[in-house]
Amino acid sequence: MTQRTARQWIINGVLIVVTLSFLGVSIAPLIGGLFSSPNPQAANNANANTSEQDRIKIQIEGFEAVLKSDPKNQTALIGLVNLRNQLGKTKETIEPLQTLADTFPDQPEYRMTLARTYIELKDPKNALAEYRKILTTKPGYIPALQSIVSIELTDKRPEAAIGILQDTLKTAETANKVQANAVDTGSVRWILGEVYRQQDRIDEAIATYDQMIKESAKDFRPYVGKAQLRQIQGKEDEAKKLFDKGLELAPAEFKDEVKRLAALSPQKAPFTNPAQAPSSPPAKKP
Repeated sequence: MTQRTARQWIINGVLIVVTLSFLGVSIAPLIGGLFSSPNPQAANNANANTSEQDRIKIQIEGFEAVLKSDPKNQTALIGLVNLRNQLGKTKETIEPLQTLADTFPDQPEYRMTLARTYIELKDPKNALAEYRKILTTKPGYIPALQSIVSIELTDKRPEAAIGILQDTLKTAETANKVQANAVDTGSVRWILGEVYRQQDRIDEAIATYDQMIKESAKDFRPYVGKAQLRQIQGKEDEAKKLFDKGLELAPAEFKDEVKRLAALSPQKAPFTNPAQAPSSPPAKKP
């Protein structure tokens, strides 16, 4: 492997980290307050402690009784999901999650949780279907978009990932007329630029960042993304100028990260496998 190729792989790995840190959106906070995560230790304890397991079963029966008379009772459905998770019965949470997602479509957290449950059950096809349902009512919902992109890239379908981002941008103007700020085109373009970068389509990535700069000259992200790509090309002087501009525009909470990236030497940069790209993405800070 040549020195330049090695350098490119190292810097490419760092860009994945930037995607997360500069989008500023995480699925976890959206979902964490609604459902308890499956806890294997808790499940083991329940199996070892018959009285505790019996208590959970009684609670489940109580919620199931409520749902017989009121099938869409939000409290009972959430309770059922939590308790079945505690017992490690992930598959049995699908039905109540589906009901929550269908009954409360204006709360995408439910369908996001449903999709993530399908992922846990190694069923990406149904997960993709749920993510796409979210986009029918919320076309610019970044966590769903990023999750779809992550699945498509993991399954080696980069054109599918690029296609959904391009389609989102094509319909953004109409969507934003229907509902103001429905699609944050800057964040969608940022993800698109990262996908191009992962596929070593450097010219298209740079063109995407240039379009971001044209649309919003005060957005720091395209300057940082373009700076890193110029590093890949060995254009250190231009990279420095772009990093400086990105640092000037970056909100206070991102300045340290921009400085770190600007000072990063290829020998010290960590490597991140592009196939492990995170499922939740960046929304531009106002």
